[in-house]
Amino acid sequence: MTNIEGLTARYRALAPSLLKMATDGKRILVVTHIDADGLCSGSAVFAALKRKGANVALRTVPDLDAKTVLSLKELGHEFHIFTDLGSTLVRELEAAFGGDFLVIDHHQISEADMANRSVINAWAYGFDGGKEACSSAMAYFFAAALDQANADLSPLAVVGAVADRQDAGPGRSLTGLNRAALGDAQSRGLMSVTTDLMFTGRETRPVHEAVALTSTPLLKGLTGSKDAVLALLHQSGLTLKDGGSWRTVSSLSQDEKKRLVEALAGVVGPQEGASDALAGIFGEVYTLRFEDAFTPLRDAREFGTLLNSCGRMGASGTGISVCLGDRSQALKAAMKSLSEYRSGINKALSGLTSEPSRMERHGSLVFVNGEGLVDEKLLGPVISILTSTPEFKDKVVVGRATGRDAEVKISSRVGDAFAGEVNLGLLMKEAAEAVDGVGGGHEMAAGAKIPSSRTDTFSKAVLARVAG
Repeated sequence: MTNIEGLTARYRALAPSLLKMATDGKRILVVTHIDADGLCSGSAVFAALKRKGANVALRTVPDLDAKTVLSLKELGHEFHIFTDLGSTLVRELEAAFGGDFLVIDHHQISEADMANRSVINAWAYGFDGGKEACSSAMAYFFAAALDQANADLSPLAVVGAVADRQDAGPGRSLTGLNRAALGDAQSRGLMSVTTDLMFTGRETRPVHEAVALTSTPLLKGLTGSKDAVLALLHQSGLTLKDGGSWRTVSSLSQDEKKRLVEALAGVVGPQEGASDALAGIFGEVYTLRFEDAFTPLRDAREFGTLLNSCGRMGASGTGISVCLGDRSQALKAAMKSLSEYRSGINKALSGLTSEPSRMERHGSLVFVNGEGLVDEKLLGPVISILTSTPEFKDKVVVGRATGRDAEVKISSRVGDAFAGEVNLGLLMKEAAEAVDGVGGGHEMAAGAKIPSSRTDTFSKAVLARVAG
């Protein structure tokens, strides 16, 4: 049973000590992950403390391991708050910081770690951290407990949730703690919710570009091909321009949207898995009402993609600036990262599909070798897109890419149509630890870092666990 009252009570109990730290000028460091959920959650905690006058800094890391923990200790801050990471390293954090840290997270952890007084985890309050409570939602309720005026941060929780693909309820809706944060945003007039087409760039891109940019779901023959979509829509008779300006999906009437879907069905319809793909383009749309209608920040999913691109392209600071309100230089820089991000993903997908030998199949398990082809920062998004395709939607897909310092980066996903039972968070943790690596995550999505010399042993461990 979910217990939002217990969660908020825990935060309220912590508030006085945190506010005293702010008053006393203690140096606080917020450490967060580079993906959109990490950037949103870290920004929410940072903003809430900064508004109280705290001496607080914000730092992002692509992964947290024992070596990184020690490097953070050397910075000399007096208190540390970790968002969207840290759950698998509680012992290391205690050794480094004693009790002077807090982990606000949603990844599955052991009962012992969950009971630790320095850990606040979604699972401890009955929320499925993979579907109902992202780190951003956990961070938002922390901010609200410090001051109800921080309700203006609620849209960050929604952006983090959809970016973390937690829109897993009926009609791609948010549930649980994520829904509660959405309710706060709606009640304050910050966001609106409608059921509509969910094409990427629905607010900002010409209709044909929005369709071509959409990769979840992947529309075979149309995703990645603006010219093919444009030709198709011209044949359908759909009016694509208003005067000299291209129209967007959001500007179409209901009748025009129906005609758009019918045109797409004529191409996608005959393919295997097409009905699922077409159904997947409808769902709840979350609009940030105070954002400009012609930027990616207007739509929560586009906002999330923008932030993911910043984190993956080495511009996490830019993403944080956007989260904190910079709509000038930071937004321009983020748009550049978004373009490079999409280009990198398309290049990686094209390379993988043109080299079938990189896909090693073992029944319902597929190993994807992205070494030398897929940038480690893009591995997660690439594997996510692969599992959304008809070919892999019923599979467990485990990808690898060349990492840093003689390490291999692992990313794994479970397709929505997978018929078996597997908990990737536990699987990655156990298989990685068996080869002196580190891993963890959610039931349906997880990752790991392992020594490059132990790749074969790791793969055998994964195969044995999935087959078992």
